[in-house]
Parts: sequence; structure tokens; C-alpha cells
Amino acid sequence: MHGTKVATTVGWKRVERLDVGDLVRTLDNGFQEIQRVSCDLIHVPEDETRSEFLPVLVPARAAYNGKAVWLMPEQGLALGQPWLEADTGGQVVVSARFLSGCFKFFSRSPGPEFEVTSLFFENDEVVFIEGGLKAYCPASRIRTLPGPRTRLYSVLEEEDAIALVSSIEEAADLSAVASPLGALPAPIPTEPIFPMRPSSGRRRPGRPGRPNMPVLLLRPEWQA
Repeated sequence: MHGTKVATTVGWKRVERLDVGDLVRTLDNGFQEIQRVSCDLIHVPEDETRSEFLPVLVPARAAYNGKAVWLMPEQGLALGQPWLEADTGGQVVVSARFLSGCFKFFSRSPGPEFEVTSLFFENDEVVFIEGGLKAYCPASRIRTLPGPRTRLYSVLEEEDAIALVSSIEEAADLSAVASPLGALPAPIPTEPIFPMRPSSGRRRPGRPGRPNMPVLLLRPEWQA
């Protein structure tokens, strides 16, 4: 939903300000380039009460978020558990609506209408959004890479998703839902940084890396 911040090379950036070509921080594949952006205007009837049609509200500080975060009901979230099968990489994807009622998350509508933006990459990716939540972004149907698309994450069906969420809630394991390491991304430069070193012959003997102190600032008895 618009207003949600996504981790990029320049730190947090609102999703509605992202564009094709921007680099986004992913869970497993470093920084990946956005291939396609889709924007939609969503309308919600005033009498709608079904959770499958209502966004999920993550209140401020319910995860690692400083302010409230809204998730679309079918937005995939990557959940991690050490005991998940090895072929899942320790991460599986469930729809956000299955987390309603868990960890103070609940379903409601932010208003009669709101805007959402969908991000697409060359392959399936999991990106960090505000609060360290891990949002699943399926690959774009318009691809530039040769060969068939490979599904990188296991998307659980309803029965399995409910069972997993129930086990996470019972264990009160918030780290399975949100990553504290992804909650505070720092800007990362795209160009290499080389340390500045003084010119040859400008260092004091025995003090490598320190510039010479001007003689005028030294008292005579200090000078060797």
C-alpha cells in the first residue's frame, strides 16, 4: 500500500516512489533491479467484513515498525523457521490475511479506497519492507533472462499456512515473521570507496597515517 517503505540502496524509500531500474534489497539475492511496476486503485465497500477482502494492519511497534504498516490480504510474506524442510531454504510464503489475529495484526480497511503498487523482478524475490517484514514479490511475466522461470520460494496453501502461523503464534516467535536486521537498512554506495592516504613523504616517522603537525604550533622545547 502507498506509504509503505522498501529497503533500497539509499535506505528506506516509499513504494510509490520506486521506478523500473531501482535497486531493492532482497533477502537472498543482494540488490535486485525492479523490472516492472504496477499501480492500482482499490475500492472496499463500507459493509465489507470478510478478512480475505480486507487489508491487514500491523500497528506501530507490533513488529519492528515505528509506524503502522498496511498489507494487502493476499500479499505474500516470507516466514522463517529453523525446523522447516531444507528444500525451502528455511523460508516459506503465506498470505498476509492468515496472520490476522496473530501478534496484534488484524484485518480492517484504511478507507473506502486507496492505492497500491506491485513490484516485479526477473525472478521471485523477497524484499524488506518497513518493520523488517519480508514481502514476497513474484517474478514479472515479461522476462529478459533465457530459460524457464524457476520458483525460488514455496507458497503454502491455506491449510498448511494456517498450521504454520498457529505454531509460530504458539511459540510467540516474532523473529519468524519480521527480521530485526531488515528493520534499519543503511544507505549502501554503488561505487567503491577507497581510503584517502597522505602523499609519500608527508608522514611523521613512527606515526604512519598521521599528517605532520605544523612547526609553528610547536613550542621549541617540544621539537626534537
